[in-house]
Amino acid sequence: MINIRLPKLQLNHDNKLFWSLFSPVFGISIITCTFLILSRFNDLDDNLYQRTQHITEQVATTSEYAIVFSDQNMMYRILQNALSNQYISSVQLFNSEQKIIAELGSEFITQITGFPTASEIQKFPDHVVSISAVHYNNNALDGAFNPQADLFTPMSQQNLIGWVKIQADTAVVQIQKYQYASLVLLIFFAFNLCSGLIFLRITKQLIQPVKNIENTLSKLAKEQFSVAKLMRLPVEYHTLQKDLLFLTERLEHNKQEMTAGIEQATEDLRRSMDSMEEKSAQLHIANREATESNRLKSQFLANISHEVRTPLNAILGYTKTLQKGIKDPQHKLYIDTIEQSTNSLLAIIGDILDFSKIEAGKLSLESNHFNLRALIDDVYQTLSINLLTKEKQIDLVTEFDAQLPEWIIGDSTRVRQILTNLIGNAIKFTHQGSVKTKVSCQTQSDNKLTLLFQIIDTGIGIPEHKIDRLFKPFSQVDTSTTRQFGGTGLGLVISKKLVEQMQGKIEVSSDPSIGSTFRFSLCLQASGNLMNQKDSLDRHIILLEPNSTYRAHLTSYLHSIGVKTTRCSDIEQLISALKEKADTIDGIVLSLGPEETSVEETKELINYANQHFSIPCIVMIQPPRNITQNPELKALASEILLKPVSHDRLYKALQQIDQRVIQVDEDSDSTPIESDQPRQGLKILAVDDAPINLQLLSHWLQPHGIEVALAYSGQQALALASEQSFDLIFMDIQMPEMDGMETTQQLRQLKSYQNTPIIALTAHALGSEQQQILASGMNAYLTKPIAEEVLFHTIDEWCSNTKTFQQQVDATLVNIFDMQKALDIVDGKTEIAREMFTMLADSLNNEKKLIQHHLENQDTEKLIEVVHRIHGASKYTGTFNIARHAGFLETHLKELGMEDVEGVAEDFIHAIDDLLNHRDLITWPQE
Repeated sequence: MINIRLPKLQLNHDNKLFWSLFSPVFGISIITCTFLILSRFNDLDDNLYQRTQHITEQVATTSEYAIVFSDQNMMYRILQNALSNQYISSVQLFNSEQKIIAELGSEFITQITGFPTASEIQKFPDHVVSISAVHYNNNALDGAFNPQADLFTPMSQQNLIGWVKIQADTAVVQIQKYQYASLVLLIFFAFNLCSGLIFLRITKQLIQPVKNIENTLSKLAKEQFSVAKLMRLPVEYHTLQKDLLFLTERLEHNKQEMTAGIEQATEDLRRSMDSMEEKSAQLHIANREATESNRLKSQFLANISHEVRTPLNAILGYTKTLQKGIKDPQHKLYIDTIEQSTNSLLAIIGDILDFSKIEAGKLSLESNHFNLRALIDDVYQTLSINLLTKEKQIDLVTEFDAQLPEWIIGDSTRVRQILTNLIGNAIKFTHQGSVKTKVSCQTQSDNKLTLLFQIIDTGIGIPEHKIDRLFKPFSQVDTSTTRQFGGTGLGLVISKKLVEQMQGKIEVSSDPSIGSTFRFSLCLQASGNLMNQKDSLDRHIILLEPNSTYRAHLTSYLHSIGVKTTRCSDIEQLISALKEKADTIDGIVLSLGPEETSVEETKELINYANQHFSIPCIVMIQPPRNITQNPELKALASEILLKPVSHDRLYKALQQIDQRVIQVDEDSDSTPIESDQPRQGLKILAVDDAPINLQLLSHWLQPHGIEVALAYSGQQALALASEQSFDLIFMDIQMPEMDGMETTQQLRQLKSYQNTPIIALTAHALGSEQQQILASGMNAYLTKPIAEEVLFHTIDEWCSNTKTFQQQVDATLVNIFDMQKALDIVDGKTEIAREMFTMLADSLNNEKKLIQHHLENQDTEKLIEVVHRIHGASKYTGTFNIARHAGFLETHLKELGMEDVEGVAEDFIHAIDDLLNHRDLITWPQE
């Protein structure tokens, strides 16, 4: 169908033409009519005023002798003659003393008090008053008739003998005005009516051809070409009619050509659709193959993780077991080398797996509350144990902004990973000097925080032209085969990706002569956990620290917690200070040097302080020295702290320093033994298909009085569980025939194991495995290789836990899903509630992609549409957390648009992820 765009004609174009013709005539007639009426009204008023004034003067002249001779008859005749005029309503004569001597007519409406010496006329709305003075010109006669006349009065006053006052009514003039106005208006309306009829006829004659043309164009738009050909126009429109006929023929011809073209295009499109359908099928197959390949890759990485971490778990476990009993220094060196190599291999595997997850976009960030200062202290202590040597004695210093919150909400694991990579590199490439970590609060609004981290070292530095290699995968500054430092080249790449995923950025500045500074920012949230305000200790201690940098760092912290410090750089200064201030000293904090002789000197110093002054000592020891090699020193000291010293541990040690003054003879070998009383008699079931892992667990647990049962498969675990009762179960995930999750589900069906803690032992490193583990019925999970301390901490935590498994699940879901609300909406019909929830949950992944797409394109309307759709659906499925954040985002978009929407949208997407990750934990009641 041909679509012709016509100029839009107004429906009242004939009215416009009519008014264009009629308006000038109408306007001129109004002006003429107004002019005639106003002119006539002025003439009538002027005529009234002139006639009244003329009669007044005439009466004044004729009444001169009547007043002089006091002839009343003559006066009344004159007045009667004046009243005969139709305009005059009242006439009065006054003598020279302004007293009325004669009057005729009606009563005067307006009383005038003043009398003029000449003529005067006063105008009022409904009448006119005219006053004229009466003069007499014969002075002698005037004097004869007025013997009392004042001879000294001026001549003009002596001739004034009275006044004439006449009142004229304007009613007659008003009637004349109304008559004239009516006549003029009648003529005006008659003239305009005739003119309007004439112009209306002319308008119709002029507009009719235009309407015919408009109707013809409308028919052409509807492809009614025959109607257009029958159109007839006046002779004046001959050329236009000819052009319209030509246009009609062209359009008819074009329609035929277009119809043929459309038919051909339709045929071509049909063929293209067939080809596209074939290509789409091929693309679908390719996409399915790619998805399967990606799944196989993820599964391969998970299997590799499991297969590699499982033997490494045994290597590390038995290495630590051997370290406890070995005495030969050479053998101990071999064992330490095995442990370090195994840890290096684990770090490399972790970096590769993390890099694979980042590249696949499957690395998800968690959100938990953590103490940032304690986390950094832990990172420093862990790295100092692994990286510091006797030859590398450097200062590890932390510096926190006073405004920095102590508790933060974020992914503590990934923050630790970033800090471990950067601080570890700084320690690795620094031979002398210090490594300092500074943390400050860059910006803070509401509960949003932007933290700035700076890792400053005095190491070998990086040449400027090689800095760009730092953040490239598998790239290092020194790529030669003789480079001094190894590594996979993934640590900084992973750190950069993690920083960017936390909406921050990372940069580096370096000078080989000074060192390097890595700066990165992270966007986190302030936690509601209050900062633990430490009470002032009010102590006085002696600080022995040979290194000036670390001594100044400790002094600053001790001053902040109310500890007065006497600083010493060597033992001689310390003994001198003891002798001078022994009465005021509460304790000694001293640093154990790297030399072997310093151990003996330290023991002597502690004994000297205890025996002579009863002053306890706190020893600071820096790796790689192992305190277990000096049990007598551990027994002598009030507390032994690992450098870099944790502020919290130093505070606790100083808080309790006056509670312990230990007197132990130098030859005593007794060491404190940790009590295993709470673990005595526990029965634990360990399930794993690798005998070496089970053997390692037995070696760890049995010396602590724990009875361990071993199962090599899921079926064997079920059999043992049905025969015996266990306090806790360690469950491997990947096992043949029946994996750990399936085994757990069957265990939970047994009445006696519904609330027994089941802890997963897994080597997997991909996916949201934590939610899958909890959904299968497990309480928690440990990642292989497992540290002995973590294992016992887990046993202590879960064997003392009184919560049932369902209470734990409910605590996890309490801020995500409301089962009761979901059921109330559908009157308790579980099947309908489950179906509605499933429909929403199945759509959330695609909806989340749409939200992220519209955010990137800044498409507010489409984003509001998606959020509104989720908002509406979430209100009927018990997903109140999604509904709440959807409401926040929808309101923000409608009121503020895309301004500062990132944080609100991020919270909404996080709420969606929470629901999807915990979806499998939801247990629906039976109908």
